[in-house]
Amino acid sequence: MSPTTGADMRRRTFLAGVAGLGVGAALTPSAAHAEPQSRPNGPWLQPEQTVQKVALTANTDLGPKLAAIAARSKGRMAVEVAGQSATGWPIHLARFGEPEAGKLPVLIQTQIHGGEPLGTEVVLHLMQTLATSSHPTVRHVLDRLTIWFIPRLNMDGADFRDETGFLVQRRQNTQTWTPQEWGLDPAAPAPWYLPRSLLQPGRVSGYDINRDFHPDLTFRLKPGDEALLPGMSELPGFFVTPEARTSAAIFQRLQPEIFIDHHHRGSNVESETENQLTTLQVIGLVTEGTPEFPLDPAVRDLSFQLNVLVWDALRSIGESPFGGITRYPDVELPGTALGSYALNGAGIMLYETRSAAQKSMGMLIKQSLLGMGVTLEALANGEIDAVDPARYFDIPPAGPRIGNPRDL
Repeated sequence: MSPTTGADMRRRTFLAGVAGLGVGAALTPSAAHAEPQSRPNGPWLQPEQTVQKVALTANTDLGPKLAAIAARSKGRMAVEVAGQSATGWPIHLARFGEPEAGKLPVLIQTQIHGGEPLGTEVVLHLMQTLATSSHPTVRHVLDRLTIWFIPRLNMDGADFRDETGFLVQRRQNTQTWTPQEWGLDPAAPAPWYLPRSLLQPGRVSGYDINRDFHPDLTFRLKPGDEALLPGMSELPGFFVTPEARTSAAIFQRLQPEIFIDHHHRGSNVESETENQLTTLQVIGLVTEGTPEFPLDPAVRDLSFQLNVLVWDALRSIGESPFGGITRYPDVELPGTALGSYALNGAGIMLYETRSAAQKSMGMLIKQSLLGMGVTLEALANGEIDAVDPARYFDIPPAGPRIGNPRDL
């Protein structure tokens, strides 16, 4: 299949054409005076500058925003509290339709890492359009798809504050290791994805939720499982976090054929020779499977098609900031949501958006909206079937990671 043309892109991306994308990061003080510029990109934050996140949706505002969208949806969208975080924050689920024969089920999840916030803003915009637009494209999508959203899985990390009370957000949730909860020896080591640095006195402990999944979605630690701990990165996790268990329970309810997970990544350039800053990394293969849970080749190919579709669509825009799209590095991570869900039959796509900084938030939100809009329309129209999965490896591999030269 040839790359999507610009005309096709404009024709098929109504869902991304939502208003209100004026989300930007405020800098203190203004970035206009940030000198010197780094190479190959820049300017970077200066020591006295911070990225303010006041334009982003706070935990306390998320529920009311979702309720307001649902109230305007005339029954299209339903909202529920599907679970609670380790510290008691509600985990919300927004539903467009219920599982039923003849409708393709899609699950979109964001902010499993609390310090990766833009996915929440993306899906709020997307839900607003799905809930209120009378455009024929929207009606067709809702007729053909059942779409569920977990708009912020890691509520604890999204609200994490430093010792002064300043909102910094972080990757982990907030949770201690309680082996007795699982009937284990009190001396049993914590899973490896509770960083040992966070077990030190004075530190607030917490897990990387996106290593806490298992292809057996009903797995729970039990007495006698001490030998499984602490585990390792290339093996499944243990479902010790309520957030991972909530996500898995939603997956089991919906049984999605498509799973999209939105993340952030640091700053990368396209390659050793191309200094363009990457705006997005994608991936459709995060595990080859386990002996008990092999990866279905058909699921792998569907995942490849999803990623190629978005790669083609974003590149087709032409002169735009969306040209620097690469393939995420090869991994073997069955303990991630993407890995476990792929091994349970869902075609997957990872959005690893460039880290939000300076004035790029609106552009990065728009990029993901375009990608998700194209995806939902192609799924509804059946156009995904025409994408050649073999082209997945045409997506250029990730280039070198770069950092603020002031940190070197």
